[in-house]
Amino acid sequence: MARRNKRQSYSVGGEEVREESGWRYPIIIFVATLLLSAFVLVYYFGPTPEEIAGDVPRPSLSEASVVISIGDLSFDVPANHTVYPKDRRAGERESLSLYAAWPRMDGYTPSRRTDFVENRANSRRIDVIIETNNTPFDERQRLNILYKRYVTAAGGVPSDNGLTKYEFASGASLTPGIGFEERVMFVGEEGGDLRAVIFCYEHNDEDQIPPDCFRTYDLTEDVWVRYFFKEPYLPEWRKIDEAVQKFVDELRLTGRATG
Repeated sequence: MARRNKRQSYSVGGEEVREESGWRYPIIIFVATLLLSAFVLVYYFGPTPEEIAGDVPRPSLSEASVVISIGDLSFDVPANHTVYPKDRRAGERESLSLYAAWPRMDGYTPSRRTDFVENRANSRRIDVIIETNNTPFDERQRLNILYKRYVTAAGGVPSDNGLTKYEFASGASLTPGIGFEERVMFVGEEGGDLRAVIFCYEHNDEDQIPPDCFRTYDLTEDVWVRYFFKEPYLPEWRKIDEAVQKFVDELRLTGRATG
C-alpha cells in the first residue's frame, strides 16, 4: 500500500487547496519561545559588554605573569596584582591598574579579600596606576606651575611627619571642571629636595570611610605612576612611597625607577 502523504490537497471551485502539516505552527512558536528565552537569559544573566572586554574589577589568585608595555617601558605583571581581567593579557596599554597589600605589597589572596575587595576604613590596599604622562611637566614643575597658583597661602602651613600643608581657594581648578576645593595638598621636602607631592580628599563626616590620598611621580618623560592609600596611613607616607617605588621597579623589564 502506498504511503499517504501528510500534506494533502483537494479542489474547491476549481482551485487546488493544500492542507499544511499540523506541526508547523507549534514548531514555529516553540522556536520563537526558545529564542526569546535565550535572549532574556543572556540579557539578565549573561556577561555585560564590560565583562567581556575585561573592564570589570575581578581579583585573581594566579601568579602567572604577562608582559605589558606602557609608553617606552615594559612590565612583567603577575595576575594576582591586576585589578581588571583585561590586564592579564599581554600587549600595549595606555594605563595599567594594579593593587597590593601594604607593607609587604602582596598580591590578592582570599585571606586578604577584605583589603582588596571591600573599601574598609583601615584597608591596607594600595592602588597603583601606571599610565602614559599627559602633561609636559615633571612633579616639581607641576607643583610650582600648576598647583601652587591656586593655594590660599604661598608658603603653606607646617604639618606633622615632615609635610607642609596647602589648602586651595574655593573654585580653584587645574582645568575647567576639575576642582581642587575638596582636596588638600601635602608637600614633603628633605634637604631642600622635593620628596613627594601628596593630595588627600577632605571629609567632615566622622562616620564616613576615610578618603584616599594619592601621589603622582614620574618614571620617565612618557610614563608616570599614581598610587592611592587610605588617609589614616599618611603619617607613614615615606615608607609607603618607598614600598610603591620598589614594587613598580621590580615589575619593570627596562631600566630602573627614577622617582
